[in-house]
Amino acid sequence: MGRIVKDQTDTKTPKPMKLTEDQIKKIFKKYDVNNDNQLSKEELKKAFHYLGSIIPGIRASRGLHHADANKDGVVDEGEMNELVKYAVGLGFKVKA
Repeated sequence: MGRIVKDQTDTKTPKPMKLTEDQIKKIFKKYDVNNDNQLSKEELKKAFHYLGSIIPGIRASRGLHHADANKDGVVDEGEMNELVKYAVGLGFKVKA
C-alpha cells in the first residue's frame, strides 16, 4: 500500500518578506560612506552585497546603468528612485 506523506511546509515559520522601497532606499543611503549624496559604483557594489546579491558587482553596474540618467558615473539624489525601483524588482528579502 501507498504511504500518505504530509506537506512538509511549516506554516508556523513566516516566509521572508520582500524589502520595501523605503527599506532599500535607507540601505543605499547607509552605503554613501563619504556622505556626498551620491552613490559610486563601489558604494553600490557594497550595498548590493549587503542586500544578499551573489553578483554585487554586476548588480552595481546594472543599477548604475539603469538609474544614472545624466551618465556622470554616480547615482545622485534625483536618480535614487530609479535605482530603488531596479532593486525592488530584484526581490531582495528581509534577512532573518
